[in-house]
Amino acid sequence: MRLINKTTGEVLANRVEFADTFWRRFRGLMLRRNFRRGQALLFKLAKPGRYGVHMFFVRFSIDLLYLNSNFSVVEVRSALAPWRIYRPKVKASYIIELPSSTISRTSTKLGHKLALRKA
Repeated sequence: MRLINKTTGEVLANRVEFADTFWRRFRGLMLRRNFRRGQALLFKLAKPGRYGVHMFFVRFSIDLLYLNSNFSVVEVRSALAPWRIYRPKVKASYIIELPSSTISRTSTKLGHKLALRKA
């Protein structure tokens, strides 16, 4: 699947992985050696809420997008460094983890609408 910013037409990721099982959500990006441009990890949350992200055992910085149920961006966090914790200010239904600098490169902002498309 591809992740596209419908508002700008920019492609955020050509390869979206789904954290759709307990183990995939638990592991996330921990212990991976890299997270390359064009990749994304999508978490569908059990119910809308303020779900934090930790960077323990993650070796690189990432960008975070928090989305509502309509796949609109409700919070943005750029360049979250390893060994940090981020607690969002708003409730979300999805979290997308992206390689660092993806948000600035694609000019993704609050209110933008995203979409998943077949690659």
